[in-house]
Amino acid sequence: MNEDPVLPAEATAELLRRCWYSHDAHWFMSVAGEFGMEAANRLNRRTLRAFGRTEALRLARALGGENVDSPEGMARLIAAGRRLLFPQPGMDVQVKIIDGRSYEVSFQRCFVHEKIQRAGMGDSYVCAVFDRLQGWHDALGLPLAEEVPALPCAKVQGKECRRLLTIR
Repeated sequence: MNEDPVLPAEATAELLRRCWYSHDAHWFMSVAGEFGMEAANRLNRRTLRAFGRTEALRLARALGGENVDSPEGMARLIAAGRRLLFPQPGMDVQVKIIDGRSYEVSFQRCFVHEKIQRAGMGDSYVCAVFDRLQGWHDALGLPLAEEVPALPCAKVQGKECRRLLTIR
C-alpha cells in the first residue's frame, strides 16, 4: 500500500455508501437481536424519517438551493439523490408526476429488499424506504397529506413496489 493512498472520487463515494449501508444493516440487526423485530421495525422507520430530514436539506443545499415546492421539484431532487446517494444498480427508482400535488414513486430494484431477503428476514421486515422520503418532505416544507403507512416489503410479497404520494 502507498504511504498516502488516494482513491478516485467515485471509488471514495462508493466506499462511503457501502460503509453506511453496512452500518445501517448492523444497527438494525443489533436492535432486532436485542429487542425483537417489532421494535427494530418501529425504530428503523422513525430513524430513517429523521435521517431523511437531514439528508434532504443537505442534498438541496449541496445542489444550490432549498426551494423544492412541487412534485416536479421533488422528482428532480429524488433523481439527484438517486445518482448521488443510492445509484444504480442498487436502487432503480422512477418518479411519475400525477398532478400539481401528487406523484408516484416506484422501485424496479431495491438493495434493501435484496439485503433483507439475503438475511432471511423478508417476511418480518417493514419497509422504511418511504419513511425516509417522508422525511424529505418534512424537511422541505412539503408535508404529505397522509402519513406513510407501515407496510411489509412489497417485493418480498411478489408485488410491485409503488406508492402514490400527495402533498398536503
